[in-house]
Amino acid sequence: MKDSPPSANVESALQEIGAALFELRDALVELSMSMRDWQFETDMERRRAAELSVQQLLKKVTSD
Repeated sequence: MKDSPPSANVESALQEIGAALFELRDALVELSMSMRDWQFETDMERRRAAELSVQQLLKKVTSD
């Protein structure tokens, strides 16, 4: 790279930066999808726990 003209160095650097930004974007999209999956699973666990609590309370109320 030392023998190439300065404009070629700048162009090469910009291409490297662009490639790195695309990789970063892809990684962030994958992270976002993983976090949404995790949020969905967490919400399902809470929903199941709430349903169980409601069923137990309904049994107590209706059995008295």
